[in-house]
Amino acid sequence: MFADSGLLAVSVGDGTIQLVTPDGTTQSVQAHNGAVLCLSLDVDGLGFVSGGDDGRMVRCALDDTSTVLLHAPGRQIDVLAVSRPAKMRAVAIGREVRLLDVGGAVRSSAPGHPSSVSGLAFNPKGKRLAVAHYGGVTLWWTATLGQTPSRLAWRGSHIAASWSPDGTYLMTAMQECELHGWRVAEGEDIFMRGYTSKARSMAWIAKPPILVTSGADCVIGWSFAGSGPQGKPPLEAGQGIGQLVTQVATHPTRPLVAAGFEDGGVAICELMPNRENRSVRLRPAGGGRVSALAWSRDGTWLAVGTDTGALSLLELSDPAP
Repeated sequence: MFADSGLLAVSVGDGTIQLVTPDGTTQSVQAHNGAVLCLSLDVDGLGFVSGGDDGRMVRCALDDTSTVLLHAPGRQIDVLAVSRPAKMRAVAIGREVRLLDVGGAVRSSAPGHPSSVSGLAFNPKGKRLAVAHYGGVTLWWTATLGQTPSRLAWRGSHIAASWSPDGTYLMTAMQECELHGWRVAEGEDIFMRGYTSKARSMAWIAKPPILVTSGADCVIGWSFAGSGPQGKPPLEAGQGIGQLVTQVATHPTRPLVAAGFEDGGVAICELMPNRENRSVRLRPAGGGRVSALAWSRDGTWLAVGTDTGALSLLELSDPAP
């Protein structure tokens, strides 16, 4: 994950966060006593926040210092979300969700969700928080977290949540190898089935709005232009590689997708409606399944991490296929 400054943060199973500069210089910060389970850019766009199996939520600053924001002894923190517009952080601890302000104080909390929380997502303005769990999603207004929420119900285990760039749609990935979603204002259901595996990685192209996912043997995209994707075939790119897509990351300014595969390969794909989408196959150094992908803020660098611990920084001044 890249900061606004271009610094890259990489979470590691030994509890450290590696800070990597564009010239390849690396500094290590011991953030957790145990594995780092989740990582996000913090509200200022400069530091990072992480959760670990030591029950800590930690802020890692650019000066290599770390600050414990929250500690839940005997628990693990593997789900968090950050809203830069609202300058808030959300963290899940079992069935409870807590909101922390920019100073690290707990502003409010909401216990008693139907099951352990498996996904958190702020809407684009940071005014609503989606909490994914078994049986659907609980929607909170962040100003009144813990009071009366809305419920979006759909049977099954919802393991991740993502809002469309305009906040009209809320989508979830499901344990049952499908996507489900809602047009939030009307509560209208949307579902997409036929995935080979769980679509754990989701990202959006902003214009036109396209949801890009992992979970198949090619890059899958769903266009939300016009009346949305219901009843329409998906966009596909990177076909013929013969490997499961494990991670996707959309370019910050162009309709391009980086896709990571089970065999450690990477493809840069165009993904646009009504055209033949080209792709370029890359083979970064190292091996293992691609477990993390991130573009720099200007789109000139792509970071690729694998489950064997390999990290590659690819300079792509013109990434178009």
